[in-house]
Amino acid sequence: MATFDTPKTAWTLDDVLHFGRRAGFGLKPEIAAQLVSRGVASTVDAWVDGSASETAFKAGLPFANVVDYPGYGNAPDEWAPHPFHLRVEHPADLTEAQSYWAWRMQYSPNPFIEKLSLYWHQHFATGAKKVDNIPLMLKQIQTFRDLGRGSFKDLLLAVSQDPAMMIWLDTIQNKVEKTSDVPNENYAREVLELYSLGIDNGYNQQDITELAKALTGWDFIGRDFPKADNPYEYNDAEFIVYRGQTNPYPDHPWLRGQTVISDQRKHGTFTLFGVTLDLGAASNYGADAIGLILTQRAQSCASFLAQRLLRFFLNPELSAAVVNDFRDVILANNFAIGKSLKVLFKSAYFYDSMHRYALVEGPVAWSVRAARLLMPDFATAMAPYQQNPNILPRFAAWAGFVNWDSSGFFNMGQDLLNPKGPNGWKEHAGWLNSDTYRHRTRTAYSLAVKEDRGEDHLHVARFLFDTDFREWFVTAPLSAADVFNRLVALLQPAPIPSALRDAWQNLVWMKPFAWDGSSDTEKAVRRLAFLILCSPHSHQH
Repeated sequence: MATFDTPKTAWTLDDVLHFGRRAGFGLKPEIAAQLVSRGVASTVDAWVDGSASETAFKAGLPFANVVDYPGYGNAPDEWAPHPFHLRVEHPADLTEAQSYWAWRMQYSPNPFIEKLSLYWHQHFATGAKKVDNIPLMLKQIQTFRDLGRGSFKDLLLAVSQDPAMMIWLDTIQNKVEKTSDVPNENYAREVLELYSLGIDNGYNQQDITELAKALTGWDFIGRDFPKADNPYEYNDAEFIVYRGQTNPYPDHPWLRGQTVISDQRKHGTFTLFGVTLDLGAASNYGADAIGLILTQRAQSCASFLAQRLLRFFLNPELSAAVVNDFRDVILANNFAIGKSLKVLFKSAYFYDSMHRYALVEGPVAWSVRAARLLMPDFATAMAPYQQNPNILPRFAAWAGFVNWDSSGFFNMGQDLLNPKGPNGWKEHAGWLNSDTYRHRTRTAYSLAVKEDRGEDHLHVARFLFDTDFREWFVTAPLSAADVFNRLVALLQPAPIPSALRDAWQNLVWMKPFAWDGSSDTEKAVRRLAFLILCSPHSHQH
């Protein structure tokens, strides 16, 4: 029997929590308990389909950034909360975009969409430093949200024609205007090596050369120019092939009223994986070349995807037989990613004990998960502001976090939206070293101990993560053991040895246990949460 054939017909609370950590950013135990009785299949379907209403969530976007106050930040006269500034006419920068995405990850009612988008961001790693256009970077992430659960063929073509990717891997430099010009092979090489097949897996240098030829003349034109006199600043862009056609945009500032767009494509035919196609309209001006990767190298592509997806969602150390079985799942579902992942999440194998806490969690997902578990949910966070607009929502101050201590995500080893190269970040154990781990402890302190970020102009202390430790407990604990057990249930670390548990308890409870709301009680609870988050057990998920 194939690995993923046996369905999970019933699940426990621990099963649901495992699913929530892998397919999202964690679930509070009370929410997970509600899903136990709903069943595996219906829960997984709704989760992957993203069927939860986003009406209230989207209505909260204008209030998402709670960092700036009068006299502070880039907009001194603008009261917080306000939307993140993500367009070029505003002070849009990388930290604003990182903050915006972290906010979405924490509060989205459909967390799987954001988690899968985070996976695709690693898979199709694209860096803001070279792209140098935040709206284009966010356009790419939205493509992951929109297409990431569908056909990989559609996604691969969309990413290949994505403006940020075309800047990142030099597709816009792939121009031939005379017969002696040589196509730029950068994207052709990487789309095979990093994005679809893997290193030396079913292709050769001739395939790279022919694919690069097929992609000649691919480019984009800017859209949404915020400054009429500056066509080099734009908030959007549209794919176009420069092939000598009549100019469809005679008023576009880049094309300057040209009647014909210059021809920057090779002519004739190209031969990829043994298939010869015309370089013109018969191959959709090269777009069909991307499709040949899946049709002519389906087994290799499915194997590559299986290995990458399982490494992110299941376990980094799996046998070839398991990877091959998931390859077959992908092939059976015609490269439909959402359907394939439903098979994974519904299988008994996914919930096997060998996969529990088998992955080291990446810095972004780990930070978001801790914030999601320790902070109030979206509705609770919005309630104070809805009742009184002079009171801030209790959202995480992600913009403060990514600017804090140089940069929270960068220091932990994952500069969100800005990987150094097209192969992305190291994963699993590669996330941890002596430098990045110490910054994880700093983040743990900010999350658990409620480190302040200074006073506002009214001398009111503000916090990166505005938590109330009493909200971590459904019922009042009766003992120090109750406190520990509840924090473990909430934060969901890998099993902590009893000797370490006892040492922590003796360390934090300097006085006899009392649940009295005093500062001593709060310090003890928060310090225990900090120790749990700092421990290696909390970085496994």
